[in-house]
Amino acid sequence: MIGLALPPFIAHRGASASAPENTRASFEKAAAVGARWVELDVQLSKDGVPVVFHDDVLDRTTNGSGLVVETGWDVLSRLDSGSWFGPSFAGEPILTLTAALAVIAKAGLGVNIEIKAEDARAPATAEEALLSALAVWPRETPPPLVTSFSRAGLAAAQGVAPHWPRGLVADLWPDDWQTAARELGCATLHVRKDQLTETRVGVARDFGLAVLSYTVNDVRTAKRLWRWGVASVFTDRPERLLKAGQAVL
Repeated sequence: MIGLALPPFIAHRGASASAPENTRASFEKAAAVGARWVELDVQLSKDGVPVVFHDDVLDRTTNGSGLVVETGWDVLSRLDSGSWFGPSFAGEPILTLTAALAVIAKAGLGVNIEIKAEDARAPATAEEALLSALAVWPRETPPPLVTSFSRAGLAAAQGVAPHWPRGLVADLWPDDWQTAARELGCATLHVRKDQLTETRVGVARDFGLAVLSYTVNDVRTAKRLWRWGVASVFTDRPERLLKAGQAVL
């Protein structure tokens, strides 16, 4: 797995049940409650700036509206990305990928960078995001895990940062996962929790892939998946899984 050492759980968009997702507050909260890795989403602004944001539209998690990809960084940088979650988070900004990685590296966390773009935009998104990340991520630190639903995005990531591990994300268990993993040089396969069985996990592990699952917020489900051989689960509530996760290390 290209030197990939995964923890039992990864804080999904940071500690996103306790702080606004994909923000400085969320990443710092994840570190504070004992998470060792966080996951974030990256897409491009209208003017090509890699920004850490999940949704296509701004409306749910900011005081702005419209599509992220149709909004320039000059506008995005002034939006409030925290008030929707609670008044104590008012003024949390949207982060550039560069800024987010600085926060994450300072906290001593590992990171999963998910490329959020449809296939038409995914190659450009992956290229710009990884060029930015390569410029700032500490060389002495284990590299980020780069993932995407878009195979075109993963192919572009392979070209820009071939030495950084990659993972294919899928809602449904993909019938051609072996071919895709081989062609894209994947180290991991990320699948929705209700799509996994012990047999599927075992076959993927035998193939040489680490299996990850999302989104798991209860200890009982996490323990079952770990027992099957799932390497790591994504959770909005890392504090819930901390004690159980330590037991499987």
